[in-house]
Amino acid sequence: MTLSEQLEELRVNILRDRSDIISGDADSLWTDDTLIGYIKDAERRFARQTLIIRDSTTPEVTRITLKAGVPTYATHASVLSVISARYDTDSFDLQRSGHGLILQFTPPEFLTYDPNAAYTIPPGRPIAYMTDETLVFARQQKVTVTVYPTPGADENNKVLSMRVVRLPMTEYSSSGLENESELPEDYQLDALEWAAYRAQRGFDADAGASTQADKHKEAFDEAVLKAQKEAKRKMFANITVRYGMNGFAWTR
Repeated sequence: MTLSEQLEELRVNILRDRSDIISGDADSLWTDDTLIGYIKDAERRFARQTLIIRDSTTPEVTRITLKAGVPTYATHASVLSVISARYDTDSFDLQRSGHGLILQFTPPEFLTYDPNAAYTIPPGRPIAYMTDETLVFARQQKVTVTVYPTPGADENNKVLSMRVVRLPMTEYSSSGLENESELPEDYQLDALEWAAYRAQRGFDADAGASTQADKHKEAFDEAVLKAQKEAKRKMFANITVRYGMNGFAWTR
């Protein structure tokens, strides 16, 4: 559905806002800009709760250019999570790790023996990545990717390709009414239930608007649960145990 079609569906078929028939938009209960804002909130909320928008092809979202001496990079503002990352022309993914497994090591001289000795790895080709090193990047709400070890001179301008979960990138404005929704078609109408909830939640309860708003919220929450189950089914994969092949750790 285009934004124009969503707006009409929300105003006419869901909210029954037909006061514009008499004397134009000025007498409508909600302006177009208000409803477009609710549609934006609804789609972002649906995408965030279901993690249903997966992307591996949009360059500005899925590609990071590495720089020598720079370990941490901010992802696109729409990114919610990094599913996997692949170094340049490799045919396999980097190992996913975390701050606690990579950087919080105690040297052996402090009575702790760590066979991985990851803290001794010099700058060079990345072998692992993590997304929990910096949760707020430069005071912006962006997910960050930290590669390990820090890229060296040979890795300068190499590309890290990612698979991500992200929010919609649609332009929600009266000048972008022909833009298509990025949600799966099966859930586009369901997302509008949250927009309707936003629109009706502040109305007079004596007129029954609050009760109707709650119904819209319940319908939205039900659709979220269905979408979550669908996303889990699509991401299901059998676990492989590789005996004798160092299957539980990355090495250099």
